[in-house]
Amino acid sequence: MRRNTAKSKSRKTVPSAPSSAPRTVFRKILCPIDFDRISIPALKLAHTIARQNGARIYLLYVIPAALRAELEPLAEKNLLAVTRKWLEGKVPNEVIVRTGKPVEGVLKAAQELDADLVVMATHGRTGARRARLGSVTEEVVRRSTRPVMTIHPG
Repeated sequence: MRRNTAKSKSRKTVPSAPSSAPRTVFRKILCPIDFDRISIPALKLAHTIARQNGARIYLLYVIPAALRAELEPLAEKNLLAVTRKWLEGKVPNEVIVRTGKPVEGVLKAAQELDADLVVMATHGRTGARRARLGSVTEEVVRRSTRPVMTIHPG
């Protein structure tokens, strides 16, 4: 270990990890989307991580039960369109459509897939707006047994 021995504001340097140190590898990445503009940066981030790790992306949409009849016919079609535009030919991928509460659907899918990572966007709401609207991403972060990476599109 190297140490800075200078008298003024000395800082310890952290030794670099040995080349034999284990590297985290993500093979299964779950990316829940809700078809709004903030989902795309999360999908791009998932794509980057998937390319770096040779991973498969599972693109998930959870239809709220009350809207199942209206949205089910369009959900898979829209997921496939997103996949064609952003992922096709770039990384292995799969689309999943579930019905139920979004938080429960994301957590259940992550568990069933044995996902190594969940990548989600967050709206970044604060205060009263967040209290009124809640946050699927925040709840998933709190309750997930899997690593969750969030991105707030600025």
